[in-house]
Amino acid sequence: MIRRLVDQMAAAGGRLGRTALELAPACWSEQEATDRNLARYADDIGTDVETVLAARRYALTGDRRALEGTWI
Repeated sequence: MIRRLVDQMAAAGGRLGRTALELAPACWSEQEATDRNLARYADDIGTDVETVLAARRYALTGDRRALEGTWI
């Protein structure tokens, strides 16, 4: 049961990260991504920029450790 919940949360993080990559391509630095689009996106969805950046890193790497310390 807990494992399934963790998997579902990671899947949500992946979806959030893919959306973040659509808004801020991988070639942009985290600061550039934040300044150009992700700060506004985070505000629009009611989360913090750090969580969106973590999800973006997860989408880039596939490493779940990128999500550590976030609500995801």
